[in-house]
Amino acid sequence: MRRDDFLHTDDAFFQQVARRCPVGYLSLITADGYPRSIALNFAAKDQAVYFHGALAGEKFDLLSSGVPVGFTMARELSYIPSNWTGPEYACPATQLFKSVEIKGRCAVVSDLSEKALGLQVLMEKYQPEGSFRPIKADEKMYLKALQQTGVFRVDVESWAGKSRLFQDKPETFLEKVISKLEERGLPVDLETVVEMRRIPAGGNSE
Repeated sequence: MRRDDFLHTDDAFFQQVARRCPVGYLSLITADGYPRSIALNFAAKDQAVYFHGALAGEKFDLLSSGVPVGFTMARELSYIPSNWTGPEYACPATQLFKSVEIKGRCAVVSDLSEKALGLQVLMEKYQPEGSFRPIKADEKMYLKALQQTGVFRVDVESWAGKSRLFQDKPETFLEKVISKLEERGLPVDLETVVEMRRIPAGGNSE
């Protein structure tokens, strides 16, 4: 990464982005040599990334061979209009975000207990209120679904996190933007303010 001040390598950053990011993008090379990016719901258990899909089709065929893959998760925060920091000049417009880029390999999960784990962490992420019976391999009501549903695991070989929260800007600039975000008051703006206020003086946020 070109900017070390935007780089994150701590596990807490990985887990936060994985937890708060609703969609991830699996990247692979198809049999005809073209890249393909697939948008997926996903969940992380430690630093293994799980998603589900069909047990047939191009994606399944490619992943069955253990090909190297990329996986990107990006948590969008506030869009900052250009006129907040530069009247008439368009170039200051920017998008704040947190992201993780992964390099690894993807495996088709065959063990029913691990399939149950993968589906369980997906449910916990997207339905945190619960209201469902935990998914277990020995739970009779889930046996057919576990047998018929494809579960996939991305094993992370390396990853890099990145954030754009104006951590390279002086405190006076940060306070000006925070004031504008609070004035606009969208839910994502208030979330962005929390993230920006975590930035220590002269350093990256956690």
